[in-house]
Amino acid sequence: MSGPWSPLKIRVFRALWIAGLVSNIGTFMHIAAAGWTMTTLTESPTLVGLVQTAWAAPGFLLALHAGALADMFDRRRLIAVTEVVALAIAVALAVLQWTDHLSVNWLLAGTFFESVALTISAPAFMALTPEIVDAENLPQAIGLDSVSRNIAQSVGPALAGLLIALFNPGAVFALNAVSFIGIVIVTQRFKSTAQREPRQQGVNHAIGEGIKHIIGVANLRNVALRLTLVLGSTSALTSVMPVVAKENLGVSASGFGLLSGALGVGAVAAVWVLPRVRGAMSTEMVVLCAAAVWSCGTAVFANTSVIWVAVVAMLICGMGTMAMLNTMFSAFMMQLPDWVRGRGSSLAMLMVWLGASVGAFGWGLGASTFGVSTALTSAAIFNMTVALLNRLVLPLRAGDGDRTRITSLENSDSSH
Repeated sequence: MSGPWSPLKIRVFRALWIAGLVSNIGTFMHIAAAGWTMTTLTESPTLVGLVQTAWAAPGFLLALHAGALADMFDRRRLIAVTEVVALAIAVALAVLQWTDHLSVNWLLAGTFFESVALTISAPAFMALTPEIVDAENLPQAIGLDSVSRNIAQSVGPALAGLLIALFNPGAVFALNAVSFIGIVIVTQRFKSTAQREPRQQGVNHAIGEGIKHIIGVANLRNVALRLTLVLGSTSALTSVMPVVAKENLGVSASGFGLLSGALGVGAVAAVWVLPRVRGAMSTEMVVLCAAAVWSCGTAVFANTSVIWVAVVAMLICGMGTMAMLNTMFSAFMMQLPDWVRGRGSSLAMLMVWLGASVGAFGWGLGASTFGVSTALTSAAIFNMTVALLNRLVLPLRAGDGDRTRITSLENSDSSH
C-alpha cells in the first residue's frame, strides 16, 4: 500500500514539490506584504481591501482560459513563462518600493498581474501531476500539494512580518521573486511524455470543448457538482469562525490563530491517514465518513465555550474537510483524459470557488439572522444530508457508457 509520502520517492515530483513549497511561501509572503504596504500608502479601508480583490479577481476571470492554455501548449513551458513573468513583477515591486516610487496604483497593478501569471500556471501544475505519478500515488500527491499550501499559509505571513520589521516590504517582494526560480529550473529539466497535437481552434472553442466533455461524462459532472456542494457547506466554518472565537469562546487574536492552526494540522493529519482508509473503504464510503467527521466536529465547535474542546473540534473538521476534498478531487483527476486535463482542473477549481463564495455569503447571512451557533449546527446537518443524498443523486462511480464516451472523445481528439 502506498504511504502518505510515497510520491516524494519520485525524484521529479519531489523536486517540483519542494520548489512549489518555496514558491507558495513566497506567494503568501507577497499577499501579506502587499496588504501591509497598502496601509502605509493610504488610510482608505476600501483601497486596502482592494489588495485582496486584485489578488482574487484573476482566479474568477481567467480560470477557464488558463485551463484551455494548459491543454493547448506545452505545460512545462507555460509554467516556466508564467513563473518568469511573476518573477519580473516581484522584482519591479521591490525596486519601486526601495526607490520610494511605489504608489497605490502600482501596488494594485503588480498584485493583479502577478495573480494573473500564477492563475494561468495553476491548471498546468495540476495537469502535470498525473504525468509524474501513477494512479496509485495520485491521491497522495494531491494531498501533499494541499500540505504544501497549508505550510506556506502558516509560514509565509509570519516570515513576511519578520522581514518587514527587520528591513522593508521591498525585501519581501525580492524574496518572493527568488522563490520562483526553483520551479523554472525543475520544469525545464523534466521531460514530459504527453503527446499533444497542435490545435488550430481558439481558446474560446477549447473552453467550450472542455465544458462539453465534463458535462457529457456523468462521473465528471457529478464530482464537479459535489465539490460545489461540499464547499458550500464547509465554507460556513471558515466564514464565521472569527465570530465564534470572539463571542462564544472569548479568545484574543492568539486564540483565533490557535484555532486556525488546528484546522491546518487536522488537514495534514488526514493526508497521513487517508491511504489506509482508502485501502479499507470504497470511495463513496470514504466521502460519507469524512462528511460525518466534519459535521460532528462543526456541531461540537458551534456549541462549546471551552477553548481546548474547540481546538479538538477544529482538528476533526480539518481532517474531514481534507478527506472529502482530496478523495473527490483525486477521483475527478483520475477520470480526466490528458487532452482535457487542464480545462477539467480549472473547471473543478472554479466550482470550488463558486461553492465557497456562495456558501460563505449564505451562511454569514444566516449567522447574522439566527446566530452563529444555529448557523453552524444547520451547516453540519446540511452537509450530512447532502452527503447521503449525493450517493443516490450524484454517484461517484462512472458507468460503462461514460467510459466508452471518454474513449471515443480521446480517439476523436487524436485526429485534431
